[in-house]
Amino acid sequence: MTGVKPDGRKVISMSLYGKDPRYTWGVIRNAQLVPVYLPEWTLRVYVTADPAPSKLAVPPRIINKLQLLGAEIVTVPTLNSTEPRNWRLLAVIDEQLDYFLVRDADARLSEREAAAVREWVATTEKTESRAVIHCIRDHPKHANQTIVDGLWGGRPRLLLDLLPELLKQDTPHIVYNVTSNMSSLSILTSKGVKLDRTLRPSFLLGQSLFPSFSNFLYCHDSVSPCDRWTSPTSRLPIPLPRQGQEYVGQKFDAHQQLVSTDGDQLKADVVCH
Repeated sequence: MTGVKPDGRKVISMSLYGKDPRYTWGVIRNAQLVPVYLPEWTLRVYVTADPAPSKLAVPPRIINKLQLLGAEIVTVPTLNSTEPRNWRLLAVIDEQLDYFLVRDADARLSEREAAAVREWVATTEKTESRAVIHCIRDHPKHANQTIVDGLWGGRPRLLLDLLPELLKQDTPHIVYNVTSNMSSLSILTSKGVKLDRTLRPSFLLGQSLFPSFSNFLYCHDSVSPCDRWTSPTSRLPIPLPRQGQEYVGQKFDAHQQLVSTDGDQLKADVVCH
């Protein structure tokens, strides 16, 4: 597939389903932004397999455009009972990856976000770091969330080592299927596992297993109280200053206009010592 990195060891994972321009053009815009802000990463887009219900099918022209922009297309069989928005969580169990990021299709990559991601990766590569899970909180609405669903990432092999054996047994198998002009992943589920329940970050990493994972978090946080969520050594300020009312995770429509109108709620970044 044109433009895809040969190793594919760092992926930005998104789900895409249906024809809503807010999301189809959002993913295309992010595919254009990946080589600008995170050139060592590959955008991986999870879509439903063909044939698919019309409400889930992505127009072929969108798929073709994404492939031309270097995105990796991953197909999920329609028999899979996973909530479509959570197909992107399948990257969590892909042990061939070194790193993954889970992101929303209607958000946009930015230099402020990329600086935080680069700092996390650099930290893990310099030392025997315990920074298995990366998270970002950059707006007051993020302050009460252990993990923001569309602003986290991790290191799959180490993350899976931390999961209870019960969950590891119930995860789908991932089979690579490579042809001369495209690479796809076929997701095969032997038990019809529902990842929206077993791997939903707000449940699994937040309410359920947060005490166990808290020592393995590396979070860039500009909004939470300093004594919350992670130890001082695991909490970092976002490396780049904020520009105006921007924040990581803002939502946009198909015309690049802001959908998020809560930038006026931003205050000065919380800096912890």
